[in-house]
Amino acid sequence: MMCACIAKERGIGRGSVHNSSPSQVLERSRKLRKDEMILWLGDGKAVAPEAVASLSLVVSDHIRIELKDCSYVPSTIKNIISIPTLDNHGFKFLIDKNSFYLMIDGESHLLGALVMGLYILQQSNLMTAQHRRKVNNHENAQVWHATLGHISKDRIKKLVDSKSLEVDDLDNLPTCESYLKGKLTKKPFVGQSAISNSLLDLVHTDVYRPLNTPARGGYSYFITFTDDHSRYGYVYLMRYKSEAFGRFKEYRLEVKIKLATKSRPFDRTETEII
Repeated sequence: MMCACIAKERGIGRGSVHNSSPSQVLERSRKLRKDEMILWLGDGKAVAPEAVASLSLVVSDHIRIELKDCSYVPSTIKNIISIPTLDNHGFKFLIDKNSFYLMIDGESHLLGALVMGLYILQQSNLMTAQHRRKVNNHENAQVWHATLGHISKDRIKKLVDSKSLEVDDLDNLPTCESYLKGKLTKKPFVGQSAISNSLLDLVHTDVYRPLNTPARGGYSYFITFTDDHSRYGYVYLMRYKSEAFGRFKEYRLEVKIKLATKSRPFDRTETEII
């Protein structure tokens, strides 16, 4: 996914950044053709990077790691560094007491710590405090808003005031469509359902989908007819769905003989029975 080399510079300052905004990264990157590269995420989803670029990871005041051939995938939220790739390029690492160190010239440099089963890089290794205020706080506000169930901006502000969250800037938080949908209420149903006053005024019918195991005789479907007034129902077995109309004629003839009356409107939930 990427390769890396060590570049020593003086006056970088711990916490400075050489990776910039996505638009600046794309300016000095190579855009990829469609389907030139495919990455598979942990959930099995395939994504296509838009470009490959080189980014810098600050290790100490005078050492930074140049990460080359980094894949730019806008749909991902977190940046991921391939430790096996760094290992293949000769980098040495030390893991001690849930902390992750990079070994350079016999010296250990803290890169990150174990958080929920993953080693997370220190923010100071990734960008400056000034750049973090401009970019990362806005992203954090969006992430926290979604993580907390799309709560309102006022509720996030209360959490910030109570020192439960560290989000400095909420002014640029965009309007959340999911939050607005959650505040909507359904309009009351003003229609009136049909009510039958006598037998066979209204009959409900439905066809049941194919059975996983056919019944004795090879029957895989059945159709029901339920009188709305009496709630009395009939069930007919069918080998094929196309037999539904024939079963309806059988039912209609049977009830006409028993009640000596003509059946009237039918309410069918399966429009394909005819």
